[in-house]
Amino acid sequence: MEHRAWIDGLIAGDSYRTAAEKIGTNGSTITRQLNKGHLSPEMVISLCRAYGRSPVAGLIETGYLNPWETEGVSIPYALKEATNKQILDEIMDRSDPEATVLFGGGDDVIDVAPVADVFPFPDSPRSFDGEQAEPDETTPSVRPLEYVADSSDTEPEEGDDDYHDGP
Repeated sequence: MEHRAWIDGLIAGDSYRTAAEKIGTNGSTITRQLNKGHLSPEMVISLCRAYGRSPVAGLIETGYLNPWETEGVSIPYALKEATNKQILDEIMDRSDPEATVLFGGGDDVIDVAPVADVFPFPDSPRSFDGEQAEPDETTPSVRPLEYVADSSDTEPEEGDDDYHDGP
């Protein structure tokens, strides 16, 4: 963009002298730079700050920066300013739609979707409905309940009267 048109749009009816006073410089400085065909990047930044426009936008509009050069620049700064709640809310916003579709959960439910192709694992003694699964020939690693716990006395440990180190 041509710098004279840019500054005229920015100062919106103010004179160059008024704009110069707002940034604390001499009134002829702006005119002198415009007569050379461009405003300095420092002048663009100062004017943007004085008139409430983003200096980054001003540098892009005057051709000192390309738009692609600013992509993602503000993200690290925004993350540092964000509260933990804001970060967690964003994580939930990004992941919850997928989780709801995949697992069929509601707002207060974390569960497997009833349409999911899920089955009780063979080594699991309980099915998903909480009932005891009966072992069959297809689940050889599942033992009847009598083998689940050892009912014998505890073995002696170091310090017990009948403890010994070997055979």
